[in-house]
Amino acid sequence: MVKKISDVLGVSEEEFNQTGAFNIVVGLDSLFHIDPYLLKNSKIPEFKSAYKKFHYYFRNIIKLLDDTSNNKARLWREAVKRLTFKEVSYINLGYSKKSNVGNAIGPKLAKVLCNSASEIIKSGIKDPVIFELVGLFEEKIGPDRISDMTGRIILENLLEYTQRILSELKINKTRKIQFNSKEFLLPLHKEPIVLLPMEILSPLPVAYSWEDIDRVCAYNEALRNRVNQIIGDSWKDATNRKKVSKRTLKQLLINEPEVLKDLISLYKEKPAKGYDFVRDPLGETKWLDLSKEYTNKYYYSLDAFKPLSHKNITDVIIAICNKYSDLIENNGLFKFFYTDRFELRHERFPQLLFFGIADSYCAANNLDINREPNAGRGSVDFKFSFGYDSRVNVEVKYSTNKRLLSGYTTQLKTYDKAEKTFYSIYMILQVTNNERAIKKLLKLKNDSINRGERTPEVIIVDARYKKTASKVE
Repeated sequence: MVKKISDVLGVSEEEFNQTGAFNIVVGLDSLFHIDPYLLKNSKIPEFKSAYKKFHYYFRNIIKLLDDTSNNKARLWREAVKRLTFKEVSYINLGYSKKSNVGNAIGPKLAKVLCNSASEIIKSGIKDPVIFELVGLFEEKIGPDRISDMTGRIILENLLEYTQRILSELKINKTRKIQFNSKEFLLPLHKEPIVLLPMEILSPLPVAYSWEDIDRVCAYNEALRNRVNQIIGDSWKDATNRKKVSKRTLKQLLINEPEVLKDLISLYKEKPAKGYDFVRDPLGETKWLDLSKEYTNKYYYSLDAFKPLSHKNITDVIIAICNKYSDLIENNGLFKFFYTDRFELRHERFPQLLFFGIADSYCAANNLDINREPNAGRGSVDFKFSFGYDSRVNVEVKYSTNKRLLSGYTTQLKTYDKAEKTFYSIYMILQVTNNERAIKKLLKLKNDSINRGERTPEVIIVDARYKKTASKVE
């Protein structure tokens, strides 16, 4: 059963939220990351010095790299060592992985970072803030790694914070861990969990959200012309449309240090504003509450399918999918796919909402549902199972998804290679009036049927703001 950390700790959600800690869904991936820039103005006692601590760490690395001319081998090795970060255990953030322990930044990537930093230092820029911006121009560095890197540096602060929150909530279900020769108590759910304050979390770090980057060289026409000659466009358009590789951007910043200097100035001027957890525009915190509300309000019994067996498991999962469709089209669930500004939420939101609703029915009927580790990246979003042999895959996509057709054909190949006990369901959430992609997909399905091939079920759900009936093809 899907649970929040407040459920695990046995406290009310209201009481937990008053602490300011993020009420994570245990064991499930999250889009949030620790944003180093949000540490800047933190008023939380345990984090008042965290931003200085973060900068001090990288200031020392810059000093090592700046002094490598005296004793290159030894100082260089030390810099690489300090830029090698293991992923912090027990922090449920970022996309889920096969293991909760790994290398946030391994030795190979650390060497690449050292090379980049050395070139930047040679251009006369020695501000440690360049390590906050590294995800803008370094391949294989993204929000996950920046978050893991930050979490590792301020881990003791996080542990102190967690221990204080547990004390305030009077939680006894804990486990002792040791760090820096100190003992800390962490909440326990199979494994210890580190609590995180909401005010330092962001779905995308400040450094990644440049909307006015063209101001960098607006004052200098000659510089602007050189930049545009390299990237072939304005910086904003180039980065938004992914026309320019990180490698090109990095070379630009190294060759034109004036651009990097202005970039650093702009970054420092940006407001340290975290995610709006109350409004929750991404739906990252409200999907589970909504799924509980709707399954309680619109109870659905699977008694007609009992006893569950290998023969009727596919019918059961189709019934759950159709119930989800009914809640969207006839019970107003569709409106939550859109923000209060009528913008369509990320496809991840209806996927998580389906997961929460389906999980409620599965828990009541001895079915297992798992959100795949590659959800949103691979070919399957959810896997239902009943016993060892009976497995059903469900994939949920918006009709506007650019991979709508390729997702279907990829899944179809998987389906054809699978055992007879393996089935697939492709659920399409229609969010615009354009039906071109849907019609193409249905033609693919009909062509497969005419060739005598087994094909996944296709369920089309009208999730447009004006609803009609759903249909199973």
